[in-house]
Amino acid sequence: MRIHVVGIGAVGNFVAFHLRRTLAPRHSVFALHRSETFGLIQNRPDGAVLSVERDGSVVQQDGVVHVPYGEPRTRSRKSDFGPAALNAEDDPDVRGRLGPIDSLIVTTKAYAVPPLLTLLRPNLSRDSTIVLLHNGMGVYEKVIADVFPEPHNRPNFVFCTNTHGLYSSGFLHTVHSGIGQIRLGIVPDSFGRNYEASYHAADDPLDAQLSLDDIADISNEENITPRYLNLRNTIAALVNAPGLRASWEPFHVVQIAMRSKLVVNAFVNPVTALLQCKNGEVLKTKYGRNVADRVCREAERIYRIHWDREVKEQLRTYTQNPSVETPPPPFPRALEASVMMKEIERVVEQTKNNYSSMYMDVKLRRPTEIAFLNGYLVKMADKAKFRPFMNVSLLNHIKMREMIPLVTQP
Repeated sequence: MRIHVVGIGAVGNFVAFHLRRTLAPRHSVFALHRSETFGLIQNRPDGAVLSVERDGSVVQQDGVVHVPYGEPRTRSRKSDFGPAALNAEDDPDVRGRLGPIDSLIVTTKAYAVPPLLTLLRPNLSRDSTIVLLHNGMGVYEKVIADVFPEPHNRPNFVFCTNTHGLYSSGFLHTVHSGIGQIRLGIVPDSFGRNYEASYHAADDPLDAQLSLDDIADISNEENITPRYLNLRNTIAALVNAPGLRASWEPFHVVQIAMRSKLVVNAFVNPVTALLQCKNGEVLKTKYGRNVADRVCREAERIYRIHWDREVKEQLRTYTQNPSVETPPPPFPRALEASVMMKEIERVVEQTKNNYSSMYMDVKLRRPTEIAFLNGYLVKMADKAKFRPFMNVSLLNHIKMREMIPLVTQP
């Protein structure tokens, strides 16, 4: 098995570390790097070992194969200052030498995923598995529209939510500041295979369980194709790495978790970025609570509008008897405004001493993921002809903030 991880920041380093720590030596874990980053790795005396720190204790892991994928890092910042860029040139030949990619775990910023997969498109096929481990929503829709428009040439995709507290304190060094979990949901198969057959066939919902054999039955190796074997191996590798605390769950369950997390980020990230404060400051006043409440109420309204249509579509995909009309389940409590508000309160308290990723993006004058947070909610609302004023306001203010450099001195 060959697993490639791209986006070797805090999350990518953490994932590659635990995969290499768990998988048998015969399985390879590759870390894909931009051109200039790979140049730095080649000059490291420690051989580019990965480090994860928890409660002041640092553990190192070697054996990860570091390879370049050719794309240069270019950051042009729209500000009063000149663009900052590292002028490494793109090298398509480097990607040619990578060969076919069986399993790709993407941990980059949301806005970087579509162009990255465009670059790696020659290395990917319908037999590949792509795990999307990023903030926000709307990336998958853009990827299948721009990179994989033909369903029968489309890889398997896995959606994720990640609640681990992670940040980088140096090159290839991740600090694990809070133990969380990674939840995996497989996008329905373009060819019609039901990955959740055992789960939906259970007579008692309490006994329902997913089975890897619904992806690929390894007891019948003659009938296993690379498409499904790569998917099974990817899910198994992630779930069996204890440090990741990953679980495979029904797709609709992971979608609900993603939408709940989206609302948390749609409040915490832009507010901390605009105010340049720690997470713990955002709910200390009634004004912050008012903003959070409005974000949650708008999100609930948006989610309710789309709920029936989306659930009916998924029921048609996974039902055992398509001719029988199955009523949609009730609107999930996790997406009610009051529950999402409590989740914001919980996350703010848990991460009160942390700076959000968008805070750091604004501080360092990098692009933000706002289009995949509040921007995603606004797009959903537009389809329902509803104007979510608070989310529109936060979206516009962050777009302004990206254009105007912070004043560090009077």
